[in-house]
Amino acid sequence: MNDELRISPPHAATRAETASAEAELAPLSGEDRLSSFYAGCPVALFTTTPAGRFIDANRAFARLLGYADHTQFLDLPVPGFYADQRQRQEIMRILDQEGAVHGYEVEFVRLDGTRLWVSITARAIRDATGRVARYEGALEDVTPRRMAQDLMRLSDQRFHLLAKATNDTIWDWDFTAGTVWWNENFERTFGYRLDDLEPGPESWTGRIHPDDLERVSRSIHDAIDGTATTWSGEYRFRRADGEYAYIYDRGLVLRDASGKAVRMIGSMMDATLQRRQQILLGWQRKVLEMIALDQGIEETLEVLCRDAEELAAGRRFTVLLASDDGRRLLHGAAPSLPASYNKAVHGILIGPRAGSCGTAAHRRAPVVVEDIATDPLWADFRQLALPLGLRACWSTPIVSSKGEVLGTWAVYRSAPGAPTSADEEVVRVATRLAAIAIERARAERALRESREQLAKAQEVAHLGSWSWDVAAGKLDWSEEQLRIHGLPSEGGGVRPDAAIACVHPDDRARVAAELEALLWQAGAGEMTYRIVRPDGATRWIDARTEVERAPDGGPARMLGTCHDITEQRQAQRALQEKEERLRAALDASATGTFRWVPATNELDWDENLDRLFGLPAGTTARHIDQFTGLVHPDDRERVLEALDRCVHDGADFDLEFRVVWPDGSVHWLLDRGRMLRDAEGRPLTMTGACTDVTERMNAELALRQRADELARLTEALQRMNRELDQFAYVTSHDLKAPLRGIANLSQWIEDDEGERLSDVSKRNLELLRIRVQRMDALIDAILAYSRVGRIRVPTEMVAVGPLVDDVVDLLSPPGGFRVELAGPLPSVVAERALLQQVFMNLIGNAIKHHPDKGNGRAVVSCADAGSHWRFTVADNGPGIAPRFHDKVFIIFQTLEARDRSEGTGVGLALVKKIVESSGGAVVLDSDVGRGAAFSFTWPKALV
Repeated sequence: MNDELRISPPHAATRAETASAEAELAPLSGEDRLSSFYAGCPVALFTTTPAGRFIDANRAFARLLGYADHTQFLDLPVPGFYADQRQRQEIMRILDQEGAVHGYEVEFVRLDGTRLWVSITARAIRDATGRVARYEGALEDVTPRRMAQDLMRLSDQRFHLLAKATNDTIWDWDFTAGTVWWNENFERTFGYRLDDLEPGPESWTGRIHPDDLERVSRSIHDAIDGTATTWSGEYRFRRADGEYAYIYDRGLVLRDASGKAVRMIGSMMDATLQRRQQILLGWQRKVLEMIALDQGIEETLEVLCRDAEELAAGRRFTVLLASDDGRRLLHGAAPSLPASYNKAVHGILIGPRAGSCGTAAHRRAPVVVEDIATDPLWADFRQLALPLGLRACWSTPIVSSKGEVLGTWAVYRSAPGAPTSADEEVVRVATRLAAIAIERARAERALRESREQLAKAQEVAHLGSWSWDVAAGKLDWSEEQLRIHGLPSEGGGVRPDAAIACVHPDDRARVAAELEALLWQAGAGEMTYRIVRPDGATRWIDARTEVERAPDGGPARMLGTCHDITEQRQAQRALQEKEERLRAALDASATGTFRWVPATNELDWDENLDRLFGLPAGTTARHIDQFTGLVHPDDRERVLEALDRCVHDGADFDLEFRVVWPDGSVHWLLDRGRMLRDAEGRPLTMTGACTDVTERMNAELALRQRADELARLTEALQRMNRELDQFAYVTSHDLKAPLRGIANLSQWIEDDEGERLSDVSKRNLELLRIRVQRMDALIDAILAYSRVGRIRVPTEMVAVGPLVDDVVDLLSPPGGFRVELAGPLPSVVAERALLQQVFMNLIGNAIKHHPDKGNGRAVVSCADAGSHWRFTVADNGPGIAPRFHDKVFIIFQTLEARDRSEGTGVGLALVKKIVESSGGAVVLDSDVGRGAAFSFTWPKALV
């Protein structure tokens, strides 16, 4: 160390200093002079009595000790200002022996409690007898020098010893020379050879983590450039292996007389282990809090991986979860791996060569793959990993408290290598936390599923549950309990008085009394009562309760279930009403019932059956023979055979037969019965019912007679139809052949005679052919008319729009005449040819009878008429007077002379017949001068 930094020992005042002090303390010549000296002297001066009381002190003394003026402490004892009374005792000893003390350094206590070091120079003033009259002296503040001396002494005496003995890394930064000295611990702690270090501060700053460098540099320069004497900081420092250590660094700034920093000495403590432990504890606490708060397994595992990556730089962590069947690994969390990779490994099979994770789960032991590019375990997966820069992967199974593999925790590195002890510590903590999280998630899922199943079962069974903490007055209801009572299912807490208020007013007192009795007298019970829901609906409840007792025997808790039996009660009531209605119906319909026991042939029947047999009421049968004796002799054998089949073959008894009343009248009965059998199939009893069907049988007899008559009439009608078909055939062939001959002959005459025929003759021949054509058309129309309703062809779904288009194409209206569709037309079930004939005749009439075909127009439209569609063909022709509206639908009727009209008088009659035979109707809306509108209905579903 430099000589100028050595600390001087106390009491080392020079003789010159002593002489000067004695001169200052020489007796003064006058009161005024002394007072002026006290007031203006910058040196702290004081006068005390031998007893240790202040006589006087100047302002400099008061300021030094923290007082406003000397009057504040004149009554205070002098010893109270010494921090160490032994120092005062030593000063007093010197004064007593030597009469004066020079530059003795002691520690004083100021008014605010702080301490300072002062140098005391004082002398004893004696009276004429030689006794000490007072002490006079001066104080000098030597605290800064004393601290500097202490530091220098520490530096001199302990620095090198500490540098060797401590585990810290000691450094000495000489600002003047620009060098930094390190002790041997730098090499042991950080792995660098001291000989390889840079001589200047770059050996320190060049290894501070980039994220910490600016902060550390700013703080240390603030200390150096300011007036601070110490500095401390925390940062990360790079080791020789590239890993970073957490450092706690402290430094002492040494300054020259001008206050300029010339040197800084400090120590670096490796706090990596403590820091990691703190981080690990914080990490565990954070994840455990997430698990406790049930923040979701996905989010928890994601945070677990991200925090691990912050703790272990250069690593990427993933979690794969075992599937429920334990055969596959599923994606759990991998925040730093791309989604494509996570998707590719999702669902991989667990096996002996399934990468690091699949193999670790299979072996139930850690698997370390130091180089993915060469390790055979990654043969099937390395093409996924290498393009992403993944070169090493270490996987550890996550094992439950029961030894079950829950998943795997994997560590990825971008360079080949094995895990460090720090890596292993992170893995150890992470797998334990992951196991807790996954087990908790599985338990929560199982509990949730169990609760859902219970709630579903309660909902299906209409069974609610509740518990009542009697002491706390807390009543909890299940969701189904709330649902049964018509209350919202958000919360299960219900006040006991509110629960009683739900009970029907007529049942409330009874239920409250029974609950009170259960609490204090019985341990379990059941009751049935009604509740009233908020919407006013009444429900029937079957409640079962059990009381748990406290140690003193009093009620501690009551548990119970509520079964909504409203439907059962309603069903019972409905069954009762049904039985009553059935009995009433049986009585009203004169239906009798019976029961027969084949083993004993015992037979019972009711009074209705007495009436059906013509017996007096109350004549109850006792034996099957009484029944068979009433059966008509001609039906008796058939009845016995049916009974035998019912007993031996298992057939139902279902038979119509006659009985003979005591008055000799015969009545028909319908008897139905079914045999009940035991587990082995043996017949036990037959029950059945019997009704009087005499009127029906008589009606059926009359109906059969009518049916026979109808069959005869049908045969006659079929014979007439055949004859009509024969007539139509004859008409078609025998009448049309001569007509064709006449037409041909008239044409030949006109062709042969040519110019020799007069115009009148030509006109007559043309009229002849027209009459022939009309006769031919009339024959065709008559044939078509006769076939409607007699000849059926299969129906089909017909789209009316395209059908009308086809009709217009066939009619080929003259130029200028327009046929339009007013909107879309529906599809109907019809015989296509007949429906086409209807539109052909209606549209053809509109064209044929229009006087100005160049401006003619016909519009086809449709409207919904309930069970039918209403089609309309409306034109702008001459119209038809209302008095002719019925006439136009009569066959062979025309409104013009036949010489002036091309019609046969059959077209509209044919339309009417087709429409009506299909279940529709046709009407005409027209008047002279405003066109005609023919409307017909067609069923939407043709029957």
